[in-house]
Amino acid sequence: MASTKVYPEKKVSYFEKMNSYLDEFQKIMVVRCDNVSAKQFNDMRIGMRKSGEYSFEGKILMGKNSMMKKVLKERAAADLTSTTKQLQYDKFRTILKGNVGLLFTNDDMNEIADLIEGNVKQSAAKVGVIAPCDVHIQAGVTTLEPGQTSFFQALNIHTKITKGNIEILSDTQIVYEGSKVGPSEAILLQKLKMNPFYYGLKLLNIYDNGSFYTPAVLKMTDASKLESVQAAIAQVAALSLGTGFTTEAAFPHIAVNAFKNIFALSLGTDYDFDAFGAKQLKQDIKDGKVSAAPAASAAPAASAAAPKAAAPVEAEEEEDEDMGDFGLFD
Repeated sequence: MASTKVYPEKKVSYFEKMNSYLDEFQKIMVVRCDNVSAKQFNDMRIGMRKSGEYSFEGKILMGKNSMMKKVLKERAAADLTSTTKQLQYDKFRTILKGNVGLLFTNDDMNEIADLIEGNVKQSAAKVGVIAPCDVHIQAGVTTLEPGQTSFFQALNIHTKITKGNIEILSDTQIVYEGSKVGPSEAILLQKLKMNPFYYGLKLLNIYDNGSFYTPAVLKMTDASKLESVQAAIAQVAALSLGTGFTTEAAFPHIAVNAFKNIFALSLGTDYDFDAFGAKQLKQDIKDGKVSAAPAASAAPAASAAAPKAAAPVEAEEEEDEDMGDFGLFD
């Protein structure tokens, strides 16, 4: 007889909390929490309460990724007909990696994203920490005495003594983004009283009512969306015109080109047509009210071609006349 596994009360409480959040909230923001202090979390939690200082409400859930995945897996297994629960489990099990947490809300995520970006804390470069950014030391005179030049020599930083203090001769990068901070770098930055790193939550992924997308989508404005759509339409129209395959995007260009061709024919002949005011436009061009540079440039080209075509005929006639009385067999 199979026995039912009994979970500790703490785990049961965690499962219940996450299930309640998943049922209550339709929007989930996945955030990375490296080097984020407990105070930063508490300030956000308090501010996101109903009685908090923020204009939105939400909940932050931290915990082991395996526990989060287990909750999602059990929800999907318990309701196989729910596409939402199946999607949540399929997507989140690949997203929940590393030191991450979930932020639940039903309110405007743009405001929350702004809060996440602004809620950062300045910190020193500690030994063994992965650098979130590059760190440079600026050239100039420091407050360090000559006896501490060994720290600069260890990092191959050129210095000299100026008025009893160490002077850095050129700008130098000592920490690279993504690399671990070494002991020499950490000590030197501490002596220079530099706290180069800023730590806070980092938004990684967003779930919104059944859709997953990146944080970059939140930065899109109506103007940028319109620009993207217009660029896509222009590409479709260009492809359509280049291949000769008519599409709705290319139809305005096709119509305009057809009008130009017919109107050019009308200008060169006695043919008139009233569509789109073509007859009046033709009359205005004749009266000099409207410039017709393209048509004018086409007309000389056509007239210039006529003499060239006639020239060989004239030459042939002259040659026939020069034969005089000679026959073919003379």
